Order: sequence, then C-alpha cells, then structure tokens
Amino acid sequence: MTILRQYSLPNCKLILQGLGDPAVPLDPIRPLLSVLVNAECHFSGYEQPIQGGREFFENLAACVSQYAQEFLSSIQHPIAQGIVQLQKLDANHHRLTVLPQTDGQQAQAIDLGTVQLFDLVEAIDQFVADPQTLPDFKLGLAPLSKRYVASSEPIAQRAAPVAIGLSSLAAAAALLFFIPIPEVRRPEPAGANGSPDAVSASPTPATAAGSPPEIAASPTDPPTASETPSPSPTTSPIAAASPGATPSEAEVTALLNNTPEITDPETIRQLKLSLRDQLDREWTQQPPAFDEPLEYRVAVSREGDILGFKFVNDASIAHVRETPLLDKSYQPIDPNAPNREPIAQMRVVFTPNGVVQVSPWHGKPNS
Repeated sequence: MTILRQYSLPNCKLILQGLGDPAVPLDPIRPLLSVLVNAECHFSGYEQPIQGGREFFENLAACVSQYAQEFLSSIQHPIAQGIVQLQKLDANHHRLTVLPQTDGQQAQAIDLGTVQLFDLVEAIDQFVADPQTLPDFKLGLAPLSKRYVASSEPIAQRAAPVAIGLSSLAAAAALLFFIPIPEVRRPEPAGANGSPDAVSASPTPATAAGSPPEIAASPTDPPTASETPSPSPTTSPIAAASPGATPSEAEVTALLNNTPEITDPETIRQLKLSLRDQLDREWTQQPPAFDEPLEYRVAVSREGDILGFKFVNDASIAHVRETPLLDKSYQPIDPNAPNREPIAQMRVVFTPNGVVQVSPWHGKPNS
C-alpha cells in the first residue's frame, strides 16, 4: 500500500511517498512509512517541483540543515557536496541546485528567498520529528567546532602580548647579567659565635696541668649559653625532636588520658581516612630510610588537625624527622584549658615499604 506524508508551510510543501513495512502491524490512523519511493519539494512561485528518490532526499536534508546552521551562526565551515547544493547569492537569496541523478536528466536550479529557505528547513524538522516516517533516518547534525571561528582581532594585536613578553624577558636577562654573583660563605661553627665568657672559660695552652683554669666571668654573673646544662636523658622525646613545635610528653599524655573521646563510628571512620590521606600526601621521603615500622599514637581533633602524638616503639623516635608528623602537628596544647573538644586517638604506622597505615587506637589495627 502506498503511503503519503505531506509537510506544508506557507512557502514550501514537502511530500514523501513510500511503502509500509509488512512485518509491522498496520496502524489505521497513521501507518508507518519505512521505504521511501519518491520525495517532492514544491516552492511558491515555481510550477515544477524538485524531486528524487532516497539519495536525493538524504542529500537535500543534510545540505539544507548544514547551510541553515552556517547562515544563522555566520561561521563558514565545510558542507558535504552531494547531488543537492546550496549557494548564497546575497543576503536574501540562495540558489538551490539539484545535479542530474542519471545521464538523461538535467540539473535543476531554483533561487529561494530566505523565507522560502527556512520554510524548507521547518518542513524537514517536522519530518525528523515524525516517528511514523522513515524511523531509520538520521540527520547527523553536530555543533560547529571552534576551529572554524575566525578571530576578529588583527594578527598584529594578537601577536603584541607575545612580543612584549619576549622583550621584557630579554630586558630582565640583560639587567641580571650586570648583577654580581653573591659570595657564598660557609657557616661558621657554633663555638665561633660564643660569648667572650665561654671562650675565656676554656683553659689556655699555657695553663699548667695542676692549676685550675681561670674564669673571666664573675660568680654572680648569670650563666652563659656555654654554661647551660644540656638536656637530661629523661627529657620528653617529643620536645627533644622539635622544641617549641609540638607539645611536650606531659601535655600529650594529659591530652590522651583526660580529654573526652569521639565515639561516633562514622566520624571516626572519616577522621581515619582524612588523616591517612593527609599523611600519605605529605610523606615525600620515598623510599623510606628505615627498615622497621614506625608506630605512633596520634590525637586528632574533630576538624582533622593533629593535636599531638606519642612514640610507641624505639624506631619511631629515631626516625621521627622522616615523617610528616612534626610539620603537621597543631599549636602547643594547654592541658588545663576548659571546655576541651573531644578527640579521636589513632594508631599511625609508617612501614618500610612506603605505606601509611591508620586505625583507631582502641580498635583492631588495620590499614
């Protein structure tokens, strides 16, 4: 059974003639047109239509859609050349040419106004939106690429920033050429900058073996830097590792033992993941220089800040500077501060193979 489809606009009429699909049940109201036999385009002011088969209609739809896209965007881009071609004559006239499909035919040319052209575009849009007509037809339109956009800025203006940048770089290099190279001085030993009292306190070579050395400083003078006693072996290992940068062992112990702990499992899980990501990102010394795990007990605030830590094994004391804990620790903590926020206690292990393991201190250790 022959099926007709007609899409009518004031200045253009598109008529499609075809057959249905025998495998599909017939719709008595609007049967499916699946095989195109003939396509006709009638334009106002022209007696003879342009017409052809499936190849003609596919070329017509593609050419008209791409030409309208170029006309509306004012961006010229390559249009596929087939048996249907469109050429702009002036701002309001466009020549539609249909090349001969067989040897016995002649080329057809129709000059369309802009209104007629866009009535044809609307007719094709109505066809594409019709699911009962040629459902396998694909128009294949795509957005225009940026490479087709011609810059409206002259080449001289576009090249000016580059030229200015190169000239500035050359001028800076010329000025730096005349700057003298700074003199590099080796750091002096610590004893070289000591106080006069410290220097005079040491015995001179001329002092007799049995006589006591002479001390220039008065007994009532305050002790100098050289007379300050060195830290005793009982000094907190945290304070000795980075004086002033982290809390003392007593402060950390008070923090861990006296501060209420966070008990919400989801909050602890989030803090564990955040701490592991933070330490893994900051641990830049790879591969590690130690051969046994470094284990620490770390106090973490609800915001994820490291408030303090304690050493768990001997290796963690010797290699603490190879971890990011000293740099990431928060300000020193006052254990007597009122209304202290709850904390989470974590077990942090830096393994010799470069992996950071974080787990709740009171739970089963896991990575």
